[in-house]
Amino acid sequence: MEIDRPGKFDGVLLRGVALRSEVLPSLASLTLLHAGPPFSGIDTPSPVRNAAIHALIFEHHAETRGEAAILIDSGKVSFEPAQDWGVVTPLAQVISASMPLFVIGDDKHQAFAPVVEGAPVGLRFGSSDPECLENLRTHTQFARLELDPQLNKTPVRIAAVIEKALAEGNECHSLTDSANAAFLEQLDGLSGPYRSLLENSPGFVLPIIMGACSWWLQFGSASHDNGNGVVAVGGNGVSFGIRLRGRKHWSTATAKPPTGNRFPRQENRPVVGAIGDSAVVDFCGLGGQALDCAPSLVSEWQKLLPEDWQIRPECTLCTDTGVVSPTKVIQHQRVPIINLALVSADAMGGILGKGFYEPDLAVFETTTNGATP
Repeated sequence: MEIDRPGKFDGVLLRGVALRSEVLPSLASLTLLHAGPPFSGIDTPSPVRNAAIHALIFEHHAETRGEAAILIDSGKVSFEPAQDWGVVTPLAQVISASMPLFVIGDDKHQAFAPVVEGAPVGLRFGSSDPECLENLRTHTQFARLELDPQLNKTPVRIAAVIEKALAEGNECHSLTDSANAAFLEQLDGLSGPYRSLLENSPGFVLPIIMGACSWWLQFGSASHDNGNGVVAVGGNGVSFGIRLRGRKHWSTATAKPPTGNRFPRQENRPVVGAIGDSAVVDFCGLGGQALDCAPSLVSEWQKLLPEDWQIRPECTLCTDTGVVSPTKVIQHQRVPIINLALVSADAMGGILGKGFYEPDLAVFETTTNGATP
């Protein structure tokens, strides 16, 4: 199966930065957007709770972690799936009203993803470290003052970023250093401190790629999937699910922890179930469906990857859209590989390693009536 991975993103541009309150003004200030399907009344996992506490302090709804925790436990804070609002968010990160979002799309339609994606101490890893707030404030200020004016003047061509990254050994999910460098090559006029910050944050580009993939799922593939393609996919740490075009209901199954290699001294900490909206990347033929472009990752995971990893793309991706097809998944009884970080399930949160996730077939089995292979 011939896969033109960058081609689907021709004409998709990173156009600017806007606050969530500007692009989604109807959302209440105490509503936080999270990854994956709805929580369905269950308690939020510890890393999401940590991110929510930081967000409430950032929004000045609380002054301390204790006050923020009380606000959450009182039921005054609501959590909603980001993708139900046209937004994607990585791992445990939540998005509040004053957080900056990348604006990604063409002249007709836009998708959104959070700007904050700096050093490992960050909201997306669900860390309880107060430094998360400082990183958030720093990135928010830089994005509004420098990145948005630059993008308004010269939008970034995302297809070019992905094409160069794939050629240089990135699969554009777990490995994004070349993608980040390709992104920065299209930016002129950034101050020295901001450029240095972004050069030392190889994951900064990931939400941009996520946003482009979300755009393709929502809008780019619409004319090819007979109105029933996958438009949303991700995990919330408890459940992993997909949602088809025109449907409000998510098809879900229990989110098991990803398989992967642990960082040093992180061997005994618990791992939360699959979490994050970055699965949109893998569902668009990148990430776990582009391991052939990332030999270093295959070498690192050689003892962990399923033996048939090389044929997963042709067994799961729709020929017309390049998007994972539930019908093909069921037909071949093979699920897509989703590259995913290991996030701690304990109160400290944080990243423990990196690996991949194989969703349960049950996620796809309830969605295949009338779907296009």
